[in-house]
Amino acid sequence: MTTHTDADAVRDVLARYALTLDVEDLDGCLRLFTSDAEYIVYGKTLTGERIRRMFIRAPKGLHLTGAAVVEVQDDTAHARSQILFVDVSTGQSRSAIYDDELVRNASNGWQIRRRQCQFLTPEGLSQTPYEG
Repeated sequence: MTTHTDADAVRDVLARYALTLDVEDLDGCLRLFTSDAEYIVYGKTLTGERIRRMFIRAPKGLHLTGAAVVEVQDDTAHARSQILFVDVSTGQSRSAIYDDELVRNASNGWQIRRRQCQFLTPEGLSQTPYEG
């Protein structure tokens, strides 16, 4: 059963993800992930150092997150949320959906174990953003 306390803690992790990226706090962002985390984006599954490199190479911008739907079962949570990314250098935006699995542990609290990013396109959810 989902408790409000757990769901709120998970939503806090998701908000911190966006904010740490926006202020270029790479280490703070990476602490939100488990050591064995997977980040699935552009049809690729990234782990370890590849997640760090993705954040370093990604365009800078603003991550505007929507409300997350969170389900908690014991020490595992699943969340789905919207994101609107606005590129700071071009002003172009991309909309996406994040599907997350988070785990709770005694030393780090809630952390992201798996994040999948799918882009909203006129044809539906896609592994790549709409380039129209």
